[in-house]
Amino acid sequence: MKRGAAIVSIVMVCMFLGVQASAAAGIMEKIVAEKKLRVGVAPWKNMIMWDEKTNRYEGVIADDLRKFEETTGIKVEITNTTWAGMIAGLQTGKWDAIMNGLGASIPRSLAVAFTEPYGYYCEAALIRKDDNTTKSFADLDKPGVNISLTAGTSAFELWKTKFKHAKLVTYTEQSAGILDVIQGRSKAFMSDLLINSFRAKERPELKLFIPENTVWFYEAHAVRYSDLDLLTFLNTYIRNMKVQGWYVELGAKWGMPPEWATGKPSH
Repeated sequence: MKRGAAIVSIVMVCMFLGVQASAAAGIMEKIVAEKKLRVGVAPWKNMIMWDEKTNRYEGVIADDLRKFEETTGIKVEITNTTWAGMIAGLQTGKWDAIMNGLGASIPRSLAVAFTEPYGYYCEAALIRKDDNTTKSFADLDKPGVNISLTAGTSAFELWKTKFKHAKLVTYTEQSAGILDVIQGRSKAFMSDLLINSFRAKERPELKLFIPENTVWFYEAHAVRYSDLDLLTFLNTYIRNMKVQGWYVELGAKWGMPPEWATGKPSH
């Protein structure tokens, strides 16, 4: 009786492991067979957003997805979602991957598996182009200096602990803080590297400054932990594109700073 029960248990375990292995391998088999990868994106200007003029998605990620299709022969099926709903949609199987410039944070990694980095960003400053005195963080953190931030952002959470002497002026909208810098009321507007790079491109009177004591993060695609074969496939694509200089080319086209493709400067 005990021997029979043990045999049944072994059979059940083997069946369970077989199902798990089949499920793990199944996603790539399905993608290759259908030649289709379902992708969830949250629209983000300059990263991936529908353009009525060109009648297609435009931005850094949009270009990369077209490159992915060209390189792999796999069609990308894009579904618009929201920042709040993209991880839930991945977990429930609405799409196979999230590909829209997602920051690979540790809290997010509790829910999804991230690929290798394809882009890097940090918290940075936007200052006036004619500002020749700002060479280090110490030049910003002085008594009598105003620093603009948007309340509730990651930049605010970081810099409120680092500034000891300058006055932090918070706003609910980015535009008000940026206007303060343009009009000379604030010495800098603190936000992430991507936002401030795009703003510097739009406003010729401004330039980007990266303080030496900033914190760096990376951007990556996300998949379910059960789809490790897809993770391996996407990592292989990213490695190849890095070697070919694709992300450097892509960053330059969309006005990204060189650090977006290379990561934290060595100096």
